Amino acid sequence: MQVEPLYNSWRDITAMHIELTNRCNAACSMCPRYIDNGAKINPNLTLTEVTLEHFKEWFPPDFVKQLRRVYACGNFGDPIAAKDTLEIFKYMRECNDRLALVLHTNGSARSASWWQELGSIMQGKNHADDSVVFSVDGLWDTNHLYRRNTNFDKIYENMKAYTGAGGRAKWDFIAFDYNEHQVDEARQLAQDMGFAYFNVKRTTRWEGSDSDGRGYYKVKNPDGSSYFIRQPLNPDLQHDNETAFKKILPPQWISNEEFSRLMPEGTEEYYSMYDSITRENMKIKHNSMGITCRAKLGPYQSNNEIFLSATGHVFPCCFLGGEPWRYGTDTWNPNDTSLKMIELNGGMDSIDLHHNTLEEIVNSPYIQRYLPLSFERGSNMRSYQCSSCCGSEYNKLDQGELGMNNRSAAKASAQNV
Repeated sequence: MQVEPLYNSWRDITAMHIELTNRCNAACSMCPRYIDNGAKINPNLTLTEVTLEHFKEWFPPDFVKQLRRVYACGNFGDPIAAKDTLEIFKYMRECNDRLALVLHTNGSARSASWWQELGSIMQGKNHADDSVVFSVDGLWDTNHLYRRNTNFDKIYENMKAYTGAGGRAKWDFIAFDYNEHQVDEARQLAQDMGFAYFNVKRTTRWEGSDSDGRGYYKVKNPDGSSYFIRQPLNPDLQHDNETAFKKILPPQWISNEEFSRLMPEGTEEYYSMYDSITRENMKIKHNSMGITCRAKLGPYQSNNEIFLSATGHVFPCCFLGGEPWRYGTDTWNPNDTSLKMIELNGGMDSIDLHHNTLEEIVNSPYIQRYLPLSFERGSNMRSYQCSSCCGSEYNKLDQGELGMNNRSAAKASAQNV
């Protein structure tokens, strides 16, 4: 069977998403860094980071020169917690002064001088494409309710130091019931500091719905105390996932016995969505959906992109890149098929830059054959994460996780051409 690989060669890679560390000073309760609703740190994590030495070894100047965009974010950590972040960004800027550099952060650590220096680095020849995205969900009296262990005074000081040095900034604001009244005030504050963009995000990570049909999440603190955070009252700040999900029922299903025999019992087959109107769970076979991959050139993406984990492993994207360390809960299945594909590829060492070159990893069956085959409708190789994040008919990211209440404007625009 002919199959189109994700990328034909490592020379096709024009963007990278890098997780410089899996350490973080914050304690956001919905983050996969935490388990039990924020009560404990994920025990599967071995705290580590990418050093400048390793980064230069893995990505020599010639490779950095071919890149158009690099952004530091990740699954479990914040790039400002890594010791070599500034040096790594300086190295990339020296190799490629047209490279778009982006950093996502909670903004609550490091000195003002550190942020000033970062502001000077984030001014390449394509300065309009450089930015720091501050993920701040409220103001002085509210941001810490979700982003625990952060201090808004410190964040505000760092924001001003960065923008004052000429750095281009954006603000991501997740709307909850306790901060929805501050959206306009935060937007004005961002404007006053010269921010380029203010983005309201709508999370889909609720654990249930209350009697009014609004999502809720019980935050548990390590000391045993707890409190609830809830979906906003304003319908414009709520995701519309149930409506979109209903459009793809009922599904079609094609069995793939060969791959199924390799997977343990309990492997996730169904994509479930709670309907807050009927109070019932809707579900379909998740691999009945098509895939519009966000890691390769297409409607979502203007580049071919790879993800580098803090451990040195290479994946197509962060959605798959978090699975090996994700804790086994009711929300995330530890038997995701992507792990079986990696096992068939030769195990985790086969995608580790400590043991292989980037060229060898890109040329491996995992990238060249297994994942592309899994995108076929009905393939039992299909990762639940691929369907959840990149399903063509429905996915969580288009329902507000990235800040848009309706389907992605970029994808919708491409489909209407």
